[in-house]
Amino acid sequence: MLFLIGAGFNVDAMEEAGPIYDESIRIGQFRVPCGYPLVADTLSLCFGLQKEASGKSVEYLFAKALESGNYSPMEKLSERLMEADYRLAMKLAFTSEPNCYQRFFRRFSREHFLTFNYDSMIETFLLRLGRWFPHDGYGVTVDVERSTMDQELTGQSASLILHLHGSLCVHTSESEVRRGPHDHEAMLYARQRPRFIFDPDSISGNFPGYERPPGPGYELIEHRVVAPVWDKATGLKKVFVTKSYAKATTLVRSSGNLVAVGFSFNSHDRVSYDPILMALEESKRRKLLLVTPEADSVADRLVKEYPHISIQPIADTLKDWVDGSFRGATDE
Repeated sequence: MLFLIGAGFNVDAMEEAGPIYDESIRIGQFRVPCGYPLVADTLSLCFGLQKEASGKSVEYLFAKALESGNYSPMEKLSERLMEADYRLAMKLAFTSEPNCYQRFFRRFSREHFLTFNYDSMIETFLLRLGRWFPHDGYGVTVDVERSTMDQELTGQSASLILHLHGSLCVHTSESEVRRGPHDHEAMLYARQRPRFIFDPDSISGNFPGYERPPGPGYELIEHRVVAPVWDKATGLKKVFVTKSYAKATTLVRSSGNLVAVGFSFNSHDRVSYDPILMALEESKRRKLLLVTPEADSVADRLVKEYPHISIQPIADTLKDWVDGSFRGATDE
């Protein structure tokens, strides 16, 4: 079994974690609005809009911002996701109080995960369970800084987490400053092979045993993620994402049993999910379990576009599905 994770996977996190409070000198204790953003939240947070304009999706808005060199919307989104990881994912993973996410990851801790999300919720849980490590768990070799010499942190990842749009915690370095044999001073050279670097930035607490790498600090957002734009053809050429897709499609063909949780297969996003479903059509099993509240309508559309895939819709949120004992999930 193989999982494909979308933004809806995180929708129950705020309720499961319970109210999050912080302290202020001026107003004292206050409740922190730190949920993982869905489309309406993203429109308000990143663009100051209450609803999508006619014919203009949130993906289109990100595309236009990037075309003009405006990375502010993506930066706002990344800050919100980092805060949600820090306040919600860490609390849910480390608490002794049971929640639907703990039950999910304990049930499926031996599986691999494909995700279109930038956040690190999956990593937070699987590292806690000893099933995933950043040096190899992203599907590529990633340079890490360990804060301890704990032998458990040097093991191999049993589960892979493939970020198909990139991760906020991994940036790619395709050049380096060095002095060549005939250089009078250090020069900027392209690396023969790109280097992937793990930098948890403000959510280092989610990764006990690891530190931020030495250096000047935070890398630009465009070096970390592929923006959720309506046409990602250019972004998908980025080396981290290219390698992630190659690994993902291989896993899909091998498994043939894909479970999509919280992903609605929006038609604006087809350039991103089409390689995954095409690979599923090329597998032997060709099974898609679709877990999302709008599963029935999504399945009706997908069966016309991918007629060789057997699709089973489950109209549940993650919490509903967990409470229903993972209806429809099978390794057979």
